[in-house]
Amino acid sequence: MKRPNSSFRLRPWTFPVIALGVAVLALVLALILVDKAGERIIDAQANAFALAEKNYLTALAQDKGLSALIATLDRHERVHGQAGFRYALTDAQGRPLAGDMNLGNASQAVGGWKVVQIHEPGRTTHWRVRVDVLPTGENLVIAQNAQQRQAFRDAILEISGLAILLAALACTGAGLVLSGILLRRARTIADTAQRIAAGDLQARVETIEPGDVFDRLGAALNAMLIRIEELMTGLRTVTDSLAHDLRMPLTRLKGALSRAADPGLSEAERLDAIAQAHGEADLALATFSALLDIARAEAGLSAELMQDTDISELANDVAEFFAPVIEDAGQTLKVLLPSSPVIGRAHAVLLRQAIGNLLHNAAKYAGAGARVTLRVESEANGAIRLIVADTGPGIPAADRGRVQERFVKLDPTRSTPGAGLGLAIVAACAKLHHGQLVLEDNAPGLRAVLELRPSRALSAPA
Repeated sequence: MKRPNSSFRLRPWTFPVIALGVAVLALVLALILVDKAGERIIDAQANAFALAEKNYLTALAQDKGLSALIATLDRHERVHGQAGFRYALTDAQGRPLAGDMNLGNASQAVGGWKVVQIHEPGRTTHWRVRVDVLPTGENLVIAQNAQQRQAFRDAILEISGLAILLAALACTGAGLVLSGILLRRARTIADTAQRIAAGDLQARVETIEPGDVFDRLGAALNAMLIRIEELMTGLRTVTDSLAHDLRMPLTRLKGALSRAADPGLSEAERLDAIAQAHGEADLALATFSALLDIARAEAGLSAELMQDTDISELANDVAEFFAPVIEDAGQTLKVLLPSSPVIGRAHAVLLRQAIGNLLHNAAKYAGAGARVTLRVESEANGAIRLIVADTGPGIPAADRGRVQERFVKLDPTRSTPGAGLGLAIVAACAKLHHGQLVLEDNAPGLRAVLELRPSRALSAPA
């Protein structure tokens, strides 16, 4: 289903535009903060200066008299009249006594800073004026040039803005470079996915170790692709093998039914043909049933049937059931169990079938005179090992992994009875129990180790 055209999508220019927008917004907010901070600093500086001047001039008037204060203010006006701060002294009625005579009219603005206009010949200037009453009753007027104050504030804002702009440009550039790298890495993964979708199952994402998050994502994707390829290869193998292994029993089933339908056949021959058809049908059904068991175990669909089981007792029951089979094959069976029960959560039915398959294979392939041993071991880490060993011809090391796959039979003519699913079921059982099937050399013979790691396993106290 297509999304509406108005839905948000990442375009190649999305990250640059977002980065630029964020940079501009950050620049504006930073300038506002700098301006407010600069204003506070300038105000604090002006208040501190005015207080210091007031204290000095007050002390001067008290120590040396009003005449000394007037002389000092007049001298300052003559020498520093155009400086950033100007002074004036008026009496209680506002009449100028000293300093800048133009500030006399502002002497009524007592309390805090106020902006006033000073009209001088040929120009009008703006001053921030503060009036304080001296202990002697006179008004001390301290004025700060508003234009110079604003110029200082603008200089701070300009320098700060330039520094912030350079920092924003650097961060934006770094962000664009980083986004370009991220987009290229993401595009590489997307291109690999497209190649796979086009049918190239060999495509893989290039990764390095230990790598970053994209390397880990690529490694996970590669692992998934390997697993998919294995499953597809296995599906093809299963399909081919299934077609091969079922063609013969189904053909024989059809032939037996055709012979049974022959009107010239005797009753005994007809019954024999029907019995043969039943046997071939049972073989086909057993093959399908085994495949279903393997699929359910590998998919974990049988986990709901897991329950606390005495695995040593289960193994002993299976051994007793197969003892006549092994004896008929001219072999001897020895069962070695721990002194105390081994309890673990297990799929009892599938586990019985797995142990039975190992014993059946030993009876089938070890040969007359072979010794077969079934051993149950409980490890300290909670693992349980079921070991079936024989003294027969064994399996070549190169084939021990392959025989655990579906429909694999070492008989090149595939004339040996069976579908080649016995060890595949054992391997699937091990996987369901979070373990593994390991085939080893028993020197001589084969040693099959079914290792289980159930969620809870323990040895009962003696």
